[in-house]
Amino acid sequence: MYLKNSQYQWLPTINSIASALVLSVGCILFHSYVLSASVYAAEQKEPIEVNGDQVEYYHEKKEVVGKNNVSIVYKDVLLTCDKITVNLETRDAVAEGHVKIAQKDAYFTGDKISYNFDTRKGTIIDGYVNAKPFYGKAKELEKIANKDQYELENGYVTTCDLPEPHYRIQAKQVKIYLDDKIVARHILFMLGKVPVLYLPYYVQPLKDRKSHITVIPGQGHGWGYYVLTSYRYYFDDNNKGDLLLDYRTKKGLAGGVNHYYDLGQLGKGAFKFYYTHENDNLVFDKTGEKKTRYRYQARHRWELGEDKDTTAVLEFNKLSDRDIIKDYFYNEYEELGDNPDNYLSIITQKKDYSTELLFRKRFDKFYTVVERLPEYRLDIPNARITKDLPIYYKSTSSAVYLNQTFDTNAYPAQKDIDTVRIDTYNQFSYAARFFKALSVTPYAAVENTYYSRNRWGDTNQIRTIFNAGLDNSIKFYKIYDVETNFMGLDIHKLRHIITPTANYYFRHQPTISPDNLTQFDEIDALDTRNGITLALENRLQTKRMQGDQMKSVDLATLIVGTDYMFRLDKDNSSLKSNKFNGINFQLELIPYSWAYILSKMTVDTKHSMIQTASIDLVATGGDNWRVGIGHRYENAESTKNHLFTVEGMYKINEKWRVRLYERLNALDGALEEQEYTVSRDLHCWIAELTYNFRNSSDQTVWLVFKLKAFPDYPIGFRRTYSRPRFGSTGDTISYN
Repeated sequence: MYLKNSQYQWLPTINSIASALVLSVGCILFHSYVLSASVYAAEQKEPIEVNGDQVEYYHEKKEVVGKNNVSIVYKDVLLTCDKITVNLETRDAVAEGHVKIAQKDAYFTGDKISYNFDTRKGTIIDGYVNAKPFYGKAKELEKIANKDQYELENGYVTTCDLPEPHYRIQAKQVKIYLDDKIVARHILFMLGKVPVLYLPYYVQPLKDRKSHITVIPGQGHGWGYYVLTSYRYYFDDNNKGDLLLDYRTKKGLAGGVNHYYDLGQLGKGAFKFYYTHENDNLVFDKTGEKKTRYRYQARHRWELGEDKDTTAVLEFNKLSDRDIIKDYFYNEYEELGDNPDNYLSIITQKKDYSTELLFRKRFDKFYTVVERLPEYRLDIPNARITKDLPIYYKSTSSAVYLNQTFDTNAYPAQKDIDTVRIDTYNQFSYAARFFKALSVTPYAAVENTYYSRNRWGDTNQIRTIFNAGLDNSIKFYKIYDVETNFMGLDIHKLRHIITPTANYYFRHQPTISPDNLTQFDEIDALDTRNGITLALENRLQTKRMQGDQMKSVDLATLIVGTDYMFRLDKDNSSLKSNKFNGINFQLELIPYSWAYILSKMTVDTKHSMIQTASIDLVATGGDNWRVGIGHRYENAESTKNHLFTVEGMYKINEKWRVRLYERLNALDGALEEQEYTVSRDLHCWIAELTYNFRNSSDQTVWLVFKLKAFPDYPIGFRRTYSRPRFGSTGDTISYN
């Protein structure tokens, strides 16, 4: 009976077992699904993974609720909170309790946040945002949908991360664009709880290190008491600048604007204007009226052509007098002098040639300038002209209308001197190589120059010069198997490279002597030459780990070179016997990545004396300390200099640091200039007090408060020691 009916009795049993297994597996899968916090959206959207101590799924509402230590990673967004409710259809979420949503290097927090994972839009009441270098709080904070943008209503932003910031920009509306800029409307600039400034509109690009507002008070001999102010405006990424308003008790009120623009395909540039009406009781001109002083400057750069192989550069300068730059922009005067250029240059760079069209014009009559109206130049670099033989051809040609104008204030007055000049230089060379190390290059060239008039007024003059020479160089090297870290030098093998060169050159006597030509530039000064340049370069290299690879680095380079001049014709009184034309030395040492030494020296062999010498030593300990020592020596007939410079910075602690600069004239033992700066870290601000002393009569002191997030200020004021960069050889002696 049992066996007969067993098949019928087993069926419900099997069905029950199967149902139980299915139900159990389903429960396990569902339970695993909920507890593992893997909740997948409909229509195969990217999953929203909810992790927490307790996670529950409500099928009817299609919601997932997570509690305690909740975290969600969705694309590049990380959300953490105490409790969250996620609707799987709408992808909306409501998070509560210590909510934090992080994206890129920014995050915003609050007690309760509504957020959509698809649109990435979120809204917070009484929220806080951290988007370094800015921090902000607002009654309502919104994350804009599908954009790296935050909007704050009735709140503030600041670069101070304290709960009660030292300063803040309070506004009705603030927009933060990550990695771009911050925009605020109707702002109050608050120091603590005290309002100090109202602005209707404020923009601060995050990639711009210049502060939005700069105020520098001080006192100096030439200016008296003064205050220099700058307001940085920002229309958009393509139009921004600085408004300047200055007051000096010995000069009066002055102001200006520095505007920077970008026209896209039409190029970019800058326009600068500065104006002052100096006090009538202090500065007079010949008429007794108040003195108006100004400077205009415009620069524009434009890349043309489909391949951007043509570059046009325009610079225009107009000054009220030649001392305006020295009196008001001393840094610029020390670096560039007091004679700014006016020109238009159009340069085209092709594979086989390059051209330049140059216009140079004088606009201020108190300068002496050689005008070029215009000049056209064509350069053909070394081009191989045969396949079988290494024969090369290069050429340089130019045509120019030259007009030398003189300072109208000079006495006696001089008339302008002009001429048309057409010059062409053509050279053929043969590049031979022997034993893979010896390079021999003989060459011959002819230069012809046409002048519409010479120095004496003779017209249609043609000058011809024949040139020839032989360039020779050879390279030897040896590798030493040295492995040591003695004194921290980190040496992994040493390679010694020796490169001697001997270049012979000969220039025949020109058919027109330079004495019969007006000297506009170096082309007019060409004269006979006959000599050989000798040089010996020694270079010591090792290998050091850079990144994840071992690369060759220079430890030391020594170059010694001289010109040996052969005797010229007996009728030429300039050189009647063989002689050396001075010896040049250059030594560059880079023993460590943080230390650099560059030394140069020129020895006058005729008088057995040092003609020029210089040495620069730079060492840096990152942000903790820096030392720069320089020496300049020059002994010429018209110029004698013997200067020592010292520049240093030392970080005393996290709050204080000091900086100094001194320049000593060893000829008379006088300190030509001293500058001392004390800096105090004020958490989000840096206060700098600087004292500058020049020539015993010019003493200046100024105070600067600047934001740590935007430490640069647009006012060109400070005088600093111009030290060489690591690995930079400066004006390298070249004999190749």
